[in-house]
Amino acid sequence: MSLSAIECPDGVCHSHHGGHAVPRTAMQKNLQGHGREWCERLAERIYEMSVDTYAQTVMPSLHSSGWQRRHLDWEFKLAKQESEPDEALVEGIINATESFLRSSEVHKLFIQELVQGTFAEASEDTLRASAVRKIINNEVMAMIQERKEDLLNRLAKELLTDAKGDFEVARTAAGEGLEEVERLLVNHKEAV
Repeated sequence: MSLSAIECPDGVCHSHHGGHAVPRTAMQKNLQGHGREWCERLAERIYEMSVDTYAQTVMPSLHSSGWQRRHLDWEFKLAKQESEPDEALVEGIINATESFLRSSEVHKLFIQELVQGTFAEASEDTLRASAVRKIINNEVMAMIQERKEDLLNRLAKELLTDAKGDFEVARTAAGEGLEEVERLLVNHKEAV
């Protein structure tokens, strides 16, 4: 699983990135005893505490222009050019990062993935993950490759109105969309 609170190599569970060696059977029994709802509530509370701490301690530093110049100058050369658009962009990215972390959708997805991954790691159910990887590789990706030209043409026709009648623009957008779907599938395959 890509996101889990624990890692259980060789039947011994550790908190993510080490510590607390617990037999897998004990971890599995403990998680089943508490249940998913309890685990979700715990993860939600820790997530909320983490975001609040980030907002209270890190955000003030991020908004300090001296900090921005000091930490971003070496890579992006922000201090050499007093550029209001660059500063606005930096501020916007910082604010978007906080909004992202505070987003209820991100919060829900994080909790769902964390709890699902933790329970899966404790149960050592690799058969389902193997099935997902094989379906993506052997079926879905193969189908996309076999039907790619037809799929791109159909999508381009559907996008013609939005592309103001320019088929090439529509087809390029369809190709970019299909590439994004392929990346999502590959990422999901690697995450299970």
